[in-house]
Order: sequence, then structure tokens, then C-alpha cells
Amino acid sequence: MRTLRSKLLLIFLGITCIPLIAAGIISYQTQKNDLTNRIEQTLFIFSDNLSLAIEDIIRERLTDLEQLSQNPVLMNEEAEEEEIQREFMKFVNNHDLYYGLIFVNTEGMVTVDTDGTVVGNNVAGREWFQEASQGGLFLSEIFLSPVVDSPILAMAAAVENEEGEVIGVISPSFDLEHLWSFLWERIDQYSQQQQNVNVAGDTFLLNQEGDYIAHPNHDYVLEENFLEETNTEMESMENIGTQPGLIHNEDKETVNAIAPVGHMEGFSNDWYVGISVPEDEMYAPLRNLLTKYLLLFSVVLLITITAVFKLSRYIVQPVEKLVSATGDFAVGKKVLPLQSNAYEEINKLTRTFNDMTERLEEREKAHRKSTLILETTDNGVISINRRDQSITTFNRTCEKLFQFDKDNVLGRSLHDLMEANPDFKAFIQHVHLHRSNEQSSQIYEFDCTIQGSTHSFFLSITPLPTLEDEEKIEDILLVFKEVTEKREMEKELLRSEKLKVIGKLSAGFAHEIRNPLTTIQGFMQLFKESSNDDDINGYHYQIIMSEIERVNSIVEDLLTIAKPEKDNEKQYVQFNDVIQETIYLFKAQAGKKGIAVETVLEPNLPEIYTEEKKLKQVMMNLIKNAMEAIEGEGRISVETKWLSGKTNDGISVKVKDNGKGMEEETLEKLGTPFYTTKSDGTGLGLMTCFQIVEEAGGRIHVDSEKGKGSEFEIWMPVS
Repeated sequence: MRTLRSKLLLIFLGITCIPLIAAGIISYQTQKNDLTNRIEQTLFIFSDNLSLAIEDIIRERLTDLEQLSQNPVLMNEEAEEEEIQREFMKFVNNHDLYYGLIFVNTEGMVTVDTDGTVVGNNVAGREWFQEASQGGLFLSEIFLSPVVDSPILAMAAAVENEEGEVIGVISPSFDLEHLWSFLWERIDQYSQQQQNVNVAGDTFLLNQEGDYIAHPNHDYVLEENFLEETNTEMESMENIGTQPGLIHNEDKETVNAIAPVGHMEGFSNDWYVGISVPEDEMYAPLRNLLTKYLLLFSVVLLITITAVFKLSRYIVQPVEKLVSATGDFAVGKKVLPLQSNAYEEINKLTRTFNDMTERLEEREKAHRKSTLILETTDNGVISINRRDQSITTFNRTCEKLFQFDKDNVLGRSLHDLMEANPDFKAFIQHVHLHRSNEQSSQIYEFDCTIQGSTHSFFLSITPLPTLEDEEKIEDILLVFKEVTEKREMEKELLRSEKLKVIGKLSAGFAHEIRNPLTTIQGFMQLFKESSNDDDINGYHYQIIMSEIERVNSIVEDLLTIAKPEKDNEKQYVQFNDVIQETIYLFKAQAGKKGIAVETVLEPNLPEIYTEEKKLKQVMMNLIKNAMEAIEGEGRISVETKWLSGKTNDGISVKVKDNGKGMEEETLEKLGTPFYTTKSDGTGLGLMTCFQIVEEAGGRIHVDSEKGKGSEFEIWMPVS
């Protein structure tokens, strides 16, 4: 079984035989179930139809008796016995099943008889009299009479006068053999139908005890018991309910369809109609079906084996030539281009083999070139095996940066290298390897101390899939570029821009400070002239102090803008805590003005890395501006939310008021130095807020409409 030919033989046989066997079994089982269901359903239909036929016979007999009980002569209490006897004879002559009738008074005495043989007998103790004398009809069970030593069936009906009072009971003498003849005529019709569909069997009638009360073999009547023959409990008969059911007789190997006979007025006996069919005859079509399937399988198997031998030879012969050439090529022998004129697949494989040998050298050259590019690039390249954390790629730039020899790095675990080299450990600690489970790349920038100096790196983390499955990640690729010099240049440029802004602010400051100083000078002169009036002096003094405070406010705002950034003051800050502390400071002032401050703070926000004092200054400016924008009573809401995402992972803070709002022109000039709509403002507060947020890597978005309030939304990055 090690050769291709033997494997092909086994595979083709398996491919042919297994589906054929499976299809055959499934098809056989399906047809078996279908045939069985159809046969059983046919038995159910026949047994149910027989049940309905017996119900019709019983209903006809009860109808005959009911019509006789409503005869006007019988209902007349004054009628003579001869008149009643004449009516009885008419009834007997019109119905062949009856050969006699008796009339019993309410005391149980027989007063009228068709042949006069039982007149004067007392039948008050008979069950049929007791049941019928209560009113209505009665049909008894078939039972073996000890008097006549044969099965009999008792029927009786109450006779009522016009007032509805029972005046007597009538009971016919029943020709049971005639009744059975009439019944077997119906049964023979259904038996003939059974034979037409190859389902022939015996038909019988059972009482509630399981005794045969009608059977083609008269010796069975009231002598044999169906439940004892089939080892069936009475509960099985009762469970049939109103629908037919099946009972198997293992001893006689028969299948019996049992259907209940319905109850009606005057008939409450539990009778069951049964059809007994031999199992061999019932399931004979299944055996024929199985024989056909086995014959078909044998023929197909023989044809398959013959075809597989020829097909395997046709397939294997050109493959053997290709295997031989491959073995020579593997050991370095010169292999001439192969020629093949077999089937299309092997021809294509031969052409592919020839192309492979030609391109192998070119591919090797391309591989060496890729390795050269990887080693000479200025970017550092490191790949880490995801399973065991071993280093699989470490280029020349990494060797130079971390002072590592590549031969001593490849194959070693990441943990060992971090323990051996503190600079490498510091670098890896800034790499978010825990995010490598994601399918997309991660790109970010960070600062790291290497060899005693701070370096800035721009890093890309990319999951590398296996060559076999793009969904399965094998390595983690780190590609980084040092941007330290670029960031230093950006800081110098930013510092230069700040100096320009300070120069412009200084010019504005000189212009703004000139007006309050002029006011101070004028009022000081007035103060001298009216020094004798204490009230006027006090009033002028307050104005002077107000203007001086305004000058101090402008100077403080300018100093805040000019203050250089201190990285060493940054720390991890919980934004919700900053908001709650800020609102607490304004709580008394807001309550005094009738302003309600509402907060909707999302719990468990991630911390952000920033300067807490500057963040608090931003929130104080925004809440203060919101309070000043509300005239009279109003509402301020502060809402925080974590916006998580691959490219927009940050915290959103919304400060919304229902104040007077801003015009479009005002919105366009927000953040411009010395632009303000307040009579005593400087325009430097919002400019400071914009500058602080932007330096932290965030942004501010403002929505406002005149007369409907304003909404300031701050977005601060988490990482």
C-alpha cells in the first residue's frame, strides 16, 4: 500500500463504494420507511373504515328500535294487545334481522309477544330492562347465553306516552347469525380491497376485555382472547383512543391494526375492529427491494475494479517519469526539459517543473537582493515569533542601535535579550505587543532613553500571517524609524512661533494698557481737586482699583501663554476627577445665580497622560464662560464619554449651556487674541484653552446658535 497505484486503487474503490453504500442504505431506509408507512396507513384506513361500517350497522339497528318505540299504537296506554302484536309483526316482516318482539310493562311483566310463548314472564331483573326502563335505548355486549348456549346480543328501548312518561319497554329477538352475515358482507368487501393492494389478512371484532366477539373462525367467538395471544396489556387498547393503532403478535408473526368503534346513544360498549396481516406478506416488498440493491452494488463494484486498474496505469506511468527527474534535480544533476504527451494535468505539471528549474536561480538572486535591502535600510526591522517570542529578524540598523550582534540575537527569546541589554528592554517596554492579536497594523510614536539620551521613534507593528493561511498570525513585525532630530526641529519651530505670538501680544498689550492708564491718570487729577468730598473720593478710588485689576488680568493671561511647557509635570489624570473638582469650585456661584449644573460622567474612563493644572484651567474657563453666557436662571451640562477605536481612541467631554449663544462671525474668530464679546474681557481665555488642548494632542469643536446656547466638545487622546 506504499505505491501510488495501490493507493489509487484503494481511494477509487473507497470513493465509489462508500458513497454507493451510503446512498443505498439511505435510499433503502427511505423507501423502507415509505413502504412501511404506506402499508401501515392502508391498514389504518381499512380498520377505520370497518369501524365506521360497524358503527353504521349499530346505528341502523338502534334507529329501527327507536322508530318502533315511537309508534303511536305502542305509545297509547289504552291500546289493545292485539293492536300492539300487529305492529310487532309488521316490524318483523319489514326487517329480516328480527324474528320476534316483546312488550314489557313497567313492573317487568311481558304483556305482548309475537308468538305468545313468553307472555307473563317477569324480566325485571334483566340488565336490558333496567337500563331501558330509565328512558332511551340500550344495546348490550355480546355474551354467551347459558340458556341457548350461543352468543346473543340484547337490545331494548323505552316506550313513552305523550307526556314523556315511560309506560313500558320493547325488546326484539335478534337473529345474531343474520347480523353477522350482514357484517361479513361489509368485511368481505374490505378484505377484497386488501388483497388488491397485497395486504391480505383476517378481520375480527373485540370487546373491551379483548375477547373475540366476531371472527371468520366461529370457534374463536367468546372462546379466545386477543390480549392473551399478543401478550398485550389492556392499557395498550385503551391508549388507542379514537385513532387506529398497531399491535404486533410475535408468536403468530402478525401485525394487527386495531381501531375503536365509536360510542353513540344507546351504545357505550368499548368494541374494537381488528385486521391481522402476516409480517412476511406485509414486508415482502422490502426484501425484494434489498435484493435489487445488493445486485446493483455487485455489478457496480465489478465495473469499478476493472476501470480502476486501467485508470491507475494511465495515471501513474507519467508520474513515475516526473518523480525520477525530480530526484535527479534534487541531487544536483542536470535535468533536460521533460516531454509529456499524457493527460492535461500531467502535461501542466511537467511544464511547471521545467519552469521551476529555470526560475529557481532567478528566485535565489531576488532573495539575496531582498536581504541586502533589508540590511542596508535606515529603518530598524525586528520580527518576533508569536508562539515562543523568539527573534526571527534583526537587521543591521538594530545591531547599530542596540549594540547587538545579529548572530547572537536570532533564535533567542525576547525575554533573554531584554535581560541582557537594558537599552533593548527600554525600547520593547514601549512596544504594545499586547495589541498584536489584532489583524490590522498599529502605528504610533514614542520617546525612549537609550545610552543615556532620549530618542524619538516612529513605530509600526504589523502581524505577519503564515504562508499557508492568511488568517493565522505567525510573526509580529516591528519597523521603526528614529525621528529624534525631526522632533527637536519641530520644538524649535514651535518655540519660535510662540515668540512671534508673544511679540504680537506685546504690541496689543501696550495698546490695551494705555487706555486704563489714561483713566487712572485722569481720575487721580480729579481726586486731588475733590479731596474734601469723601464720597466722591471713595467712588473714584473703586474705579481706579477696578482698572488696575483689569491690567493685572491681562498681564497674567500673557504670562500664561508665554510660559514654557514642562514635560516633567505630566502625569496620568482621571478626567472625571478634574471635572468634579472644577464644578465644586463653581457650585456656590452657580447656585447664587440660579444655574443648575448637571453631570453625566461615564464610569471607569481610562486615564490620560497630561498636565493636571492646565487641564483644570481649561475646564474652569469653559464653565465660567458658560455661566457668563446665561442671563438669569439656566442650565449647564457636562458629559464625558470614552470613544474607543483603532484610530480615534480618546475621551470626549461636552460642556453645554442654554445661554444666549454666539453668532457665526464670533465662532470664526474664537481663539483670536484680544477678540472678545465681553465688556471687561481680554479674549485670551479661550485662546489659552485652544493652545493647552492642542499641545496635548487633542482638539476642541464648538457648536453654537444665537439664542439657543453653545456646546464645547473637547477630545483628548488616551495613548
